[in-house]
Amino acid sequence: MIIKVKNNLDIKAQYSYLSTSENSAVSTLRVRNINQFYNQWAIQIGKTGEEKTEIRVVNASPSGTSLSISAITSYDHPEDTPIYSIKFDQIVFERSTTGTAGTATPIGTVSITADSDYTQFDDTTGAAAYAYKTYFQNSISSVYSSESDWLTSEGFSFYSKAKLKDRAKGKLLDSGYIKDDSVIDDWLNEWLEVMNNEAIKVDKSYGMGTVDVSFGTSGLGTITSADFISIKNMWTTYNGNDFYVATQVDMNQIYPNQTFNETHPYFSWRGDNVFKLNPEKTGGTARIHYYNIRTILSNDTDELPVVMRPYTRSFVDYALSEALYQDAKEARADRYNIRAENDKRNFVSQITPRNNTGIQMIQLNTSVSGEDEFLDIF
Repeated sequence: MIIKVKNNLDIKAQYSYLSTSENSAVSTLRVRNINQFYNQWAIQIGKTGEEKTEIRVVNASPSGTSLSISAITSYDHPEDTPIYSIKFDQIVFERSTTGTAGTATPIGTVSITADSDYTQFDDTTGAAAYAYKTYFQNSISSVYSSESDWLTSEGFSFYSKAKLKDRAKGKLLDSGYIKDDSVIDDWLNEWLEVMNNEAIKVDKSYGMGTVDVSFGTSGLGTITSADFISIKNMWTTYNGNDFYVATQVDMNQIYPNQTFNETHPYFSWRGDNVFKLNPEKTGGTARIHYYNIRTILSNDTDELPVVMRPYTRSFVDYALSEALYQDAKEARADRYNIRAENDKRNFVSQITPRNNTGIQMIQLNTSVSGEDEFLDIF
């Protein structure tokens, strides 16, 4: 079982350049600027994937224009070779024999092979049911990064953020100007936001959450759910057993001496997420169904919502159009953008009748007969 990790530490790393050419077998590198280089941090000499690129660890506090390294270089490096401050020089591979439900434990540590796009590890006893994680490590200071997401033998799912990114980059003839995958992440989440908003326009119940909120004797309660937008409906109980629908009313329509009944409660807003119930009585619980902000694709393993999975191409096309606009290729960008918009319209048509609501749903109240007067359309 071969597990591969992309060598991308140089993408966000601070960097400088060799101020003069350096022969092989040297233990000091002369650079133009030592800012952002630190003792015991790993450095990468050269760009990832180039034949003579190598990694060493700084073994003294940088001073002047020199970096002292713990092991001599293996290759000659010309002037203006980029030097990246990447911090880590190793990758630790972890394995769970019970899949993603298990605990990942280390099975091997490998030095980063910066002259390749990937560093790989061969788990000779691996099986298809196993799952893997990795993290970066510094061999001298033993500091390490956070763990990666789970990776299985099947790779990332077709609906995952990682697969969508790969598809977008795979369709670009030259993606070198996209320096950081987080740019593509943002484009994918922009389109997810667009698709979510389109879905909500035609089906208000598309994005829903539920939460129980306690309110005090003053009738005030605060909705703390991070994804809360607005209330769909509210059921209240004063005794923990009997729930009654609460009617929303403007606070200006409530009079000082007005009488309320707990079997017909009212609520009004006192802020973005603070409501007040009447009658106030002894406090209780409000069971709230609310419209929510849809979760973004954060981790590589995060997947699209189920209803959007037939439209993965629209996400790839939108990312492609944004990339091509950046590269001043407007004609190609327009083509992909139009295709994404067409897929969005198809998505809207598909989701409109999802909850028997929306602009395309016609509900018949009685059976269709030969007499027009017996046909009611709502």
